[in-house]
Amino acid sequence: MSRRLELVLSASTLALAASLTLAACGGSSTPSAASTPPVTSTPAPTPTPTPTAVVTLPAGMVCDPTPPPLYGLKLKVHENSGGARRILDSRPVVINVNNYCEKAGFASSAKFCFTRQEGDPQSTACDYLAVGKSPETGRFGPTWSWNGKPCAGQPGEDGCTNNPDNQFLVNTRGDGLFQACVADEIPLSTNPDLPGSRCGQCTIAGGTQCE
Repeated sequence: MSRRLELVLSASTLALAASLTLAACGGSSTPSAASTPPVTSTPAPTPTPTPTAVVTLPAGMVCDPTPPPLYGLKLKVHENSGGARRILDSRPVVINVNNYCEKAGFASSAKFCFTRQEGDPQSTACDYLAVGKSPETGRFGPTWSWNGKPCAGQPGEDGCTNNPDNQFLVNTRGDGLFQACVADEIPLSTNPDLPGSRCGQCTIAGGTQCE
């Protein structure tokens, strides 16, 4: 073998050895396809309506979309019967989740709203879902009280009695603090800016409207 050929083989051997050493030490600047983890993108979650408590509506009643968690109950004087007798009304107010208020017939920018506009054919069913049943009467609607006492007023006494036809209404006599509260299982708003309240109240003090 000539001296020139020996030098060429020797140089090739050294180059191969250097290449193997560099690869063993992780010095390769081009990683193999097998060692490169695949790049995947995680799609943003699709907003879904916040469910209310499990409430079974009477047959034939529909509320779609269902109302978000409760913000509170709005009370007002529904009817002034003259003298000290009145009928109070309560309506559930819910927070605006996933544009619910717009779907229910209110402004899209509203932070909260009723479950439906008055006169909407689904209004009663949606109110039922938002409030549930009173554990006191077993009817859909809130549980009423007067000055912290149950609505069991007797004829001629101040206080309140449950309306015979509608649990969302209550018959009252005299002044005082009247409250309407939903059942414990009804979910409330957990929004820190709009915390939910389980009860609404109306104070009557000689007037014809809630103070």
